[in-house]
Amino acid sequence: MSAIAPEPARIAPTQKGEARRQRLLETAADAFLEFGYADVSMQVIVRNAGGSASTAYQLFGNKEGLLIAVLERELEQLRQQVFPATVFELPVAEALEVIAQRLVAHAVQQRSVRFYRLIMAECHRLEKMQDYLRQQIALQIYAPLERCLRTACARGELQIDDPEQAARMLGNLINGISQEARIEGGYADGPLERDRVSCSYSIRMFLRAFRSR
Repeated sequence: MSAIAPEPARIAPTQKGEARRQRLLETAADAFLEFGYADVSMQVIVRNAGGSASTAYQLFGNKEGLLIAVLERELEQLRQQVFPATVFELPVAEALEVIAQRLVAHAVQQRSVRFYRLIMAECHRLEKMQDYLRQQIALQIYAPLERCLRTACARGELQIDDPEQAARMLGNLINGISQEARIEGGYADGPLERDRVSCSYSIRMFLRAFRSR
C-alpha cells in the first residue's frame, strides 16, 4: 500500500507558521467534536482560528485533509504518552502492564470516545481517511507493541514465532476493554476498577502463552 498523507503543499517554515497550523488543528478538533464533520465548514474553522482560508487550504488541501491531520496529531500524542523510550527498557511483564493500562486510560477518556464516535460516523464515507487511519494505527500503536515484544524475545523473556501478529492480537485485546466506555460516553475519572483488572488479567494470560519455557 502506498503512503497516504494529508494534502499539505508545504510544511509551515517558521515558528509563527507552525503556531498557526497548531491553532487550526486545535480549532478544527473542537469544531469536529462539537458539530460533527459534515456540519462544520473550512470557512467556519478558519474564522474561529484566525488567519486566511488560502493558508488553511495550502496546509491541508481540503476538509478531509484537515480531519486527517487532526487525527494524526491525536495518535502521535497517544504514542508519546504510552510508548516513551524508557518503557522498552523495562522487563516485559512490567512494560506490557504499563502500556496496556495507559492505552486503556487514554481510550476511555471522554475526548477519546468522542473522537472514536466521530471516526465511526465518517470513516465509511471518506475512503482516504480509512486508508490513512489504518496506516497510522499500525505506525503509532502496533509497531511500538511489536518493538516491545521483539525486545523481550531478544532478551530471552518471550518466545513468539510472529511478533507482528502477536502485537496486533495484543492491541486488539486491549482495545476491546474500552468498548463499554465507548457505549457509555467515556469516563471523566479514568478507567473503572473492572477495566484495570481486566487489563492486568489480559496481560498475564498473554505472557503465559508466550513465556520462554
